[in-house]
Amino acid sequence: MYVFFDIDGTLISHKGISHIPDETRIAIDALKAHGHVPAIATGRAAFLALNAAKEFGIDYLVCSGGAEIIARGKMIHRKYFPDEHIESFREVAERFPKFSAAVDDKYLYAGNAFEDFFAYFNSQAGYDCIRPLSEMKRMIICYMMLPHSILTNEHRLFYSPPEGVRLELMHQFTEARHESASKWNGIELLTANEGANLNDVIVFGDGPNDIDMIEHANTGVVVGGARDDVKRHADYVCDDIDDGGILKACKYLGLI
Repeated sequence: MYVFFDIDGTLISHKGISHIPDETRIAIDALKAHGHVPAIATGRAAFLALNAAKEFGIDYLVCSGGAEIIARGKMIHRKYFPDEHIESFREVAERFPKFSAAVDDKYLYAGNAFEDFFAYFNSQAGYDCIRPLSEMKRMIICYMMLPHSILTNEHRLFYSPPEGVRLELMHQFTEARHESASKWNGIELLTANEGANLNDVIVFGDGPNDIDMIEHANTGVVVGGARDDVKRHADYVCDDIDDGGILKACKYLGLI
């Protein structure tokens, strides 16, 4: 089995100081010992996910919500945001600099409003990954750090996406990326590259951007800390990750 995990809220708990629950580490090691392949499917850009993957010894990653795919430690796929719509994002960012951000393959471009998070992003990247929005030339994902429900035409592509752009409506922010990029699409591409059967895919997640893969996977697991509007899409809802939910779910599903 290929067992895909979201990172934030699924593998990593952000209750108190961000940490990996001990039971989660045990579960990942047990999956490997039983011949399964743990993998990651995250909205994080690859440069913000690789250190987390290294913590678990995971070599297969679907990153940037499916826009970047890594297999056996090698980048095999990357889909940039359509160049023809970058100017539209620049116009929005100039109008709403406190709420705009973007990532490419190496940096996070953001204004000073994100300073509280800069240390965390740098720790995840392993280097100073923050750059001003004015330096952004190409991007993989762009963000409007506001819920979609309060956006208007002034927010342009985040309100009404043009052809070639896909929106992901998270609880507290809205993100835009290439229309072909989704976690499930990334899983399809990665498993095809490895000659694996999609019927052998199990996924774990907790957020709105996990719903697509939860619905399509043979078994979709939602962790206990998720909101009810995510849980209703699950085949199985496990306990909270800080209560050993990942380990218990792997045992329940007969994986270990």
